Amino acid sequence: MRSRPALAAALAPVVLLGLAACSADGDDGTDDAGTTASASPTECAAGDLPTLTDGTLTVGAGEPYEPWYVGEPTSGEGFESALVYAVAQELGYAAEDVAWETVTFEQIISPAIKPFDLAAYQTTITDERSEAVDFSSPYLTSRQGVIVADEGDYADAASLADLDGATIGVTAAQTSLDAAESAWGDAVEVTPFNAAGDGMTALSSGTIDAMVMDVDQGVAASTVYFPDTHVIGTLPPVGEPEQLGLVLDKDSALTACVSAAVDALEADGTLDELRTQWLKSDDIAELS
Repeated sequence: MRSRPALAAALAPVVLLGLAACSADGDDGTDDAGTTASASPTECAAGDLPTLTDGTLTVGAGEPYEPWYVGEPTSGEGFESALVYAVAQELGYAAEDVAWETVTFEQIISPAIKPFDLAAYQTTITDERSEAVDFSSPYLTSRQGVIVADEGDYADAASLADLDGATIGVTAAQTSLDAAESAWGDAVEVTPFNAAGDGMTALSSGTIDAMVMDVDQGVAASTVYFPDTHVIGTLPPVGEPEQLGLVLDKDSALTACVSAAVDALEADGTLDELRTQWLKSDDIAELS
């Protein structure tokens, strides 16, 4: 884990988890209409790829936060940082040939021409977004986790029924809201927050009893940013699974090659290894 000055440690959860919440908003569909059929390896040689800068793969990312980035993106540590370098290697780029560009989430999903070749920013693949940008093959299927305070009334909850009567925080207009309402119906009071960090702060202060959010971000939140909380399980899925993809310009000439790289990493087990190493959510069971 990174060490932080006390003030930074106090502020990071709200700011950084707020950023994380942005990338899952909008339509919850997971159709990968924005992706392109994978290209053959001979079509994806690094020297032949039409990148923004010859011989360089430029990657867009937001401000770093765990578990996606540990330290700066250049560290290669954190799930998405490691993923980018693995994709780059598949495409024939050495680590020193990867350049990073700090961008906002709005820049990533807008139809405007991008200052990067691809972006790694926990971006959910949706039909709506696929009208403006391309997505690679999905590299992660997300689940919604339930987080409670270590010293709260529901610290020992182990089932959905154990949380009946609780006040549950969710991020407004996101998957967590639908998942919570489907799981509990009227048995709980659902309280929306503008950002996941706001909800986690409310959980730590005792304002709410539990928080529902992406389980991978929830694990980091409970171990790095809000160590007085823990994840008790995930909610049953609602509708189609929510999947994340790398983002490229609409109709980018690189999309097929980037998808081929992601597919290769899935096939050879690299993605599984990265998920286990950095996300640490494999053993979190679904609540019933």
